[in-house]
Amino acid sequence: MSTSQQKTLEDFIELQTRNALGHAIRAAVDLGVITALRAGQRTAEQLAAELHVNPEAFQWLLDVVVQSELIDKFGDDYALSPIARLIPDRFYDFGDEYWKHLAFFVKTGAPLPICDEILVTDRDYFINKGSEEWTLTPTALIAAKVLDMGKSRRAARILEIGCGSAVFSATLAHSDPNSVISLLDDASGLQHARQTIESIGLERKVTYIEAESIGSLDSVPELVGEVYDLVLVAGQIHRLTSGECKRLFSQVYPLVKPEREFAIIDVFPGQAKGDLQRSIFELELRMRTSRGRLHDPLAIEESLKEAGFGQIQFAHLPAAPYYWGLVLAQRD
Repeated sequence: MSTSQQKTLEDFIELQTRNALGHAIRAAVDLGVITALRAGQRTAEQLAAELHVNPEAFQWLLDVVVQSELIDKFGDDYALSPIARLIPDRFYDFGDEYWKHLAFFVKTGAPLPICDEILVTDRDYFINKGSEEWTLTPTALIAAKVLDMGKSRRAARILEIGCGSAVFSATLAHSDPNSVISLLDDASGLQHARQTIESIGLERKVTYIEAESIGSLDSVPELVGEVYDLVLVAGQIHRLTSGECKRLFSQVYPLVKPEREFAIIDVFPGQAKGDLQRSIFELELRMRTSRGRLHDPLAIEESLKEAGFGQIQFAHLPAAPYYWGLVLAQRD
């Protein structure tokens, strides 16, 4: 067999393996394996008896699923992996509720929120994604290094707009103990932010600003006359149209101190290691939202210049899932 034939065979086997593993994981979820293991580790025999399944067939299933990231084996016992314990139960369908409509989306080009037969909204998607924000800590740590927090940027007064769980601003503040942060979001977003802030003991450094949306900053009383060393918008612009981005940037401009900066962290192309993940992110974003889109960094640069910003820089944030980037713009 030639080298090219061997490579083709290996690729085919890899595809088969991924597909089979996906089905095995779903079977384990449907049978209640994950729920059972939340109560503590079990042997295969104990699990089979508890779940009323055929012991022999169940053992074969476990032999496959243990090769995934969900279940670990310790001797004769099986237990949930650390990642499995972090996933909320409602996300164990891994998006199948939405991905099953992918062919319809590709055929029609109609995102699910505008399909009358499917009851789904943009908000459903972003609520789901908000539950994954715990995965952003490595990216936030890289962002803090890129911004040189605690070194060239010290004692910063930071405003995060649309903070959600505040992973990014909390990480920046942790990197610079002399910084103070203001978090702006709707009531639901601020509730998540408080949980993050309280969990790392930053309560005394934080103020909360409630707003109906990030698109009307000029109507938020708490922002009148305020200026900040760093204004941050993280994981938000892919929710917005190009016009909405321009409006947001123009409203952010007066909130930034002269010669200080506006930072945008979002999903951008350019990291080869994250090409697949980014493509999947964009496909799901387009399928599940009516307005969401990924923006070209060059288009963002032009919109920032229109708003009055200058000295615009871009940096990739090389942490899993390898598709986040940071745009930094200075108010002249």
